[in-house]
Amino acid sequence: MDISPNVQALSALDVSALAAADNIANSSTENYRPVRADLEDGAGGRGVRVADVVELSSNAYDAYSGSSRASANRATDGEGGEGGAIHPGASAALGSGADITRDMVDLIQVDRAYSANLAAIGAQDGMTGRILDIMA
Repeated sequence: MDISPNVQALSALDVSALAAADNIANSSTENYRPVRADLEDGAGGRGVRVADVVELSSNAYDAYSGSSRASANRATDGEGGEGGAIHPGASAALGSGADITRDMVDLIQVDRAYSANLAAIGAQDGMTGRILDIMA
């Protein structure tokens, strides 16, 4: 029973969470460039690791978040929007270019993956304990 892929995943998920949290914290910082942690399979196809932490240009972030600056501007200036209301996803065009909605979703996904890896480590620990009890 090897927990190293789970421990490796926890480390990679930590980097992903830090990237999303940094984007959220700097969402109102002018000229801030959002970052994204790109993950890849671990050695031998087991686990996951950080391939790279990428600083995104505003255009790349728009493609990543699925929004565009033009549509977000229309949503906030009253042209095509309802009474100038800000619509979900429009935050990509405001302030720094960080998309708070996308980053919050990323944090929720990281939280669930982190919990799943902790549960797997706990299950492996429990099985190891039972095996040792049986052998004693």
